[in-house]
Amino acid sequence: MAEEKLIETIKEHVRKRHEASDATFLFGAERVDLKRLNHLKFEVRKRDFVFVVDEPPERGGTDQGPNPLAYFIAGAASCLMNQYAVDAIAKGVPLDDLQMTARGHFNRKLGGSFEEMIYDVRIASKATSESIKALSREAEEMCYAHNTLRKAGLKMTTNLYLNGELLT
Repeated sequence: MAEEKLIETIKEHVRKRHEASDATFLFGAERVDLKRLNHLKFEVRKRDFVFVVDEPPERGGTDQGPNPLAYFIAGAASCLMNQYAVDAIAKGVPLDDLQMTARGHFNRKLGGSFEEMIYDVRIASKATSESIKALSREAEEMCYAHNTLRKAGLKMTTNLYLNGELLT
């Protein structure tokens, strides 16, 4: 019963985003609170969740947590992966497995930035390749992080695999 309620909540959320008529619903905001613990180690809080950010020793950290760029890549990738799952549920596309590897290529020079994000999305499903491609397009369109990075001019590459076979 609880899962059915979650599914209905997801479908309603997707419907509202597609209708784009409720201004209160459409305005979104996120907040995290950070505190320096020592040296290059930070504590990040979101509601009751706490995680640590640090640098590896070769960059002067104590290696007590992932580095900031790992969280950046994980945040962007998990936002996109979340949309795959949400859209699959909302559209009734069966997913037996959903996995992703995300890589970010960046220039280390002063003033440098990310130049490309590469996602390898691996799906196991009985769905057709056409429906999985459509799911991928919809997920990218629905993903705030993906759209932000794309609109900023970052090269975005998605390698989409269905049952081990490369689709795009």
